[in-house]
Amino acid sequence: MMARLNGEQEQEEYVNKQIREAQEGEYSGHKSIREAENGSMVNDMKDLKQLGEDMEEMSTNSEDESRGLKPDPEQ
Repeated sequence: MMARLNGEQEQEEYVNKQIREAQEGEYSGHKSIREAENGSMVNDMKDLKQLGEDMEEMSTNSEDESRGLKPDPEQ
């Protein structure tokens, strides 16, 4: 049986997963400052697809609360 992770352990596991995936080529490289559109979340369709995949992996506030995590404050 796997031990339940606390919030910090869960966050560290998530960050390590992203680092591994980046090293394996899962994420596209960064655009140059000249090419990127300042103030925009995405610059092209490739960025939009990656953002969608990232958002799908995120937990909702109620899912976080059910696991004993405190959600981010309202923006």
